[in-house]
Amino acid sequence: VLEGLFGLAKRLFDVDVVKADVTVPVWDPEVQFWQINRDGKPVAYFYLDPYSRPAEKRGGAWMDEVAGRSTVLADKAGGVRLPVAHMVCNQSPPVGGAPSLMTFR
Repeated sequence: VLEGLFGLAKRLFDVDVVKADVTVPVWDPEVQFWQINRDGKPVAYFYLDPYSRPAEKRGGAWMDEVAGRSTVLADKAGGVRLPVAHMVCNQSPPVGGAPSLMTFR
Protein backbone atom coordinates (compact mmCIF):
# COMPACT_ATOMS: atom_id res chain seq x y z
CA VAL A 1 0.00 0.00 0.00
CA LEU A 2 2.76 2.46 0.96
CA GLU A 3 4.76 1.76 -2.19
CA GLY A 4 1.71 2.63 -4.31
CA LEU A 5 0.93 5.72 -2.24
CA PHE A 6 4.49 7.02 -2.41
CA GLY A 7 4.67 6.22 -6.14
CA LEU A 8 1.55 8.31 -6.69
CA ALA A 9 3.08 11.18 -4.68
CA LYS A 10 6.14 10.98 -6.95
CA ARG A 11 4.01 11.06 -10.07
CA LEU A 12 1.74 13.90 -8.93
CA PHE A 13 4.15 16.11 -6.97
CA ASP A 14 7.63 15.02 -8.11
CA VAL A 15 8.72 14.16 -4.56
CA ASP A 16 10.40 11.07 -3.14
CA VAL A 17 9.24 9.65 0.17
CA VAL A 18 11.97 7.75 2.03
CA LYS A 19 12.50 6.52 5.57
CA ALA A 20 14.15 9.34 7.49
CA ASP A 21 17.73 8.66 8.47
CA VAL A 22 17.33 10.12 11.96
CA THR A 23 16.23 8.84 15.33
CA VAL A 24 13.15 10.58 16.68
CA PRO A 25 10.94 9.83 19.67
CA VAL A 26 7.80 7.84 18.81
CA TRP A 27 4.77 6.97 20.90
CA ASP A 28 4.56 3.36 19.70
CA PRO A 29 7.14 0.94 18.22
CA GLU A 30 5.04 0.64 15.02
CA VAL A 31 5.23 4.40 14.30
CA GLN A 32 7.51 5.24 11.38
CA PHE A 33 9.24 8.54 10.53
CA TRP A 34 9.44 9.49 6.84
CA GLN A 35 11.21 12.22 4.89
CA ILE A 36 9.88 13.91 1.77
CA ASN A 37 12.58 14.96 -0.71
CA ARG A 38 12.44 17.17 -3.76
CA ASP A 39 15.50 17.23 -6.01
CA GLY A 40 17.33 15.11 -3.41
CA LYS A 41 16.82 17.61 -0.58
CA PRO A 42 14.43 17.24 2.36
CA VAL A 43 11.36 19.49 2.24
CA ALA A 44 9.22 17.91 4.98
CA TYR A 45 8.85 15.00 7.39
CA PHE A 46 5.94 13.00 8.71
CA TYR A 47 5.13 10.38 11.31
CA LEU A 48 3.08 7.44 10.07
CA ASP A 49 1.10 5.52 12.67
CA PRO A 50 -0.40 2.84 10.41
CA TYR A 51 -2.02 0.20 12.62
CA SER A 52 -5.06 0.13 14.85
CA ARG A 53 -4.70 -0.14 18.60
CA PRO A 54 -8.36 -0.22 19.71
CA ALA A 55 -7.55 0.32 23.38
CA GLU A 56 -5.52 3.47 22.59
CA LYS A 57 -6.73 5.11 19.37
CA ARG A 58 -10.06 6.46 18.27
CA GLY A 59 -11.59 5.08 15.08
CA GLY A 60 -10.98 6.45 11.61
CA ALA A 61 -7.88 8.07 10.24
CA TRP A 62 -6.59 11.61 10.59
CA MET A 63 -3.59 13.83 10.13
CA ASP A 64 -2.37 17.09 11.57
CA GLU A 65 0.60 19.37 11.74
CA VAL A 66 3.23 18.74 14.42
CA ALA A 67 5.45 21.69 13.45
CA GLY A 68 4.94 24.17 10.64
CA ARG A 69 7.57 25.42 8.21
CA SER A 70 9.30 28.44 9.69
CA THR A 71 12.28 30.69 9.05
CA VAL A 72 11.80 32.42 12.41
CA LEU A 73 12.09 29.20 14.41
CA ALA A 74 14.93 27.68 12.37
CA ASP A 75 18.02 26.31 14.14
CA LYS A 76 20.50 28.51 12.27
CA ALA A 77 20.48 31.93 10.65
CA GLY A 78 19.13 31.80 7.13
CA GLY A 79 17.79 28.29 7.69
CA VAL A 80 14.30 26.88 7.57
CA ARG A 81 12.58 24.64 10.06
CA LEU A 82 10.96 22.01 7.87
CA PRO A 83 7.35 21.03 8.47
CA VAL A 84 6.48 17.83 10.32
CA ALA A 85 3.05 16.20 10.20
CA HIS A 86 1.52 13.04 11.59
CA MET A 87 -0.75 10.67 9.71
CA VAL A 88 -2.69 8.25 11.89
CA CYS A 89 -4.46 5.28 10.31
CA ASN A 90 -6.33 2.32 11.70
CA GLN A 91 -5.24 -0.42 9.34
CA SER A 92 -5.21 -4.01 10.52
CA PRO A 93 -1.65 -4.95 11.49
CA PRO A 94 0.12 -7.77 9.65
CA VAL A 95 -0.38 -11.22 11.15
CA GLY A 96 2.44 -13.74 10.99
CA GLY A 97 4.01 -13.57 7.53
CA ALA A 98 0.91 -12.11 5.86
CA PRO A 99 1.00 -8.42 4.90
CA SER A 100 -1.44 -5.84 6.19
CA LEU A 101 -4.16 -5.45 3.58
CA MET A 102 -6.91 -2.88 3.18
CA THR A 103 -10.52 -3.97 2.98
CA PHE A 104 -13.39 -1.99 1.53
CA ARG A 105 -16.99 -2.46 2.62
